[in-house]
Amino acid sequence: MPRCLSPQLPGLKFSVVLLCCFIAACSDPEQQREAEHYILPANYVGAFYVIFDQASGEPLPYQHDARRYLIPTNGVLLTQAKISEGAIAADKLRFFYQNAPEQLTEITARWLTSIDAEHAYQDNTTYIFGGGPGVYNSSELKCSIHFRGFHIGTKSQILDEVNHFDIESFIQNNKLC
Repeated sequence: MPRCLSPQLPGLKFSVVLLCCFIAACSDPEQQREAEHYILPANYVGAFYVIFDQASGEPLPYQHDARRYLIPTNGVLLTQAKISEGAIAADKLRFFYQNAPEQLTEITARWLTSIDAEHAYQDNTTYIFGGGPGVYNSSELKCSIHFRGFHIGTKSQILDEVNHFDIESFIQNNKLC
């Protein structure tokens, strides 16, 4: 078994041990995102996005220690908040339909792989599909826009691209960059 040699300087061994403990306590090998709740209009189907770090965007509300993204009827929320980076536990990433001002219905079905078109039209379950972060870059305008994008609907609605729209076109048409 290898031995660790330490210099014989007074207080150095204690300082090295203290420094190692401090580094270990402060370093997180996998950064954890804050909990996120996405609130969609009742019966919304299609693409939806959150675009971060927008001066004219909405302030980010929190409820029960979770970021609360209130998606408008056009499917794009502009928020002043910065994107939360890192991994997130499945139970901290939640999606809801807002059926009335204080009535939420949770959407629990997630589809994380490709869709089998042959069976898609037989499944009427509403799924959340996707969810990765993205960055729109414009070298011409010298800007970068961070966003998260999802789709909601049945598998057939997702395959048929019901209410699907391109976030790049939205950014350009709304002059966000």
